Amino acid sequence: MDNAQNIITQLMNYMYPLIKAHKGFIELGEIKENRAVIYCGGQCIDCSKKCIEDAIKEKVPGIEIIFL
Repeated sequence: MDNAQNIITQLMNYMYPLIKAHKGFIELGEIKENRAVIYCGGQCIDCSKKCIEDAIKEKVPGIEIIFL
């Protein structure tokens, strides 16, 4: 899953300025098997979760995203 970790990290780095502009944060916790744990929060993070999940699943098919 090293490739998945690299892809997810790149996507999160790309999205970070937008999330930060809304006083939010995002951090990759861990990836085990086909699950990625992502810590996130902020004022509009509920809207962003769907965008983040869609972007990751497009690049890493079959992965399950768990937001904490």
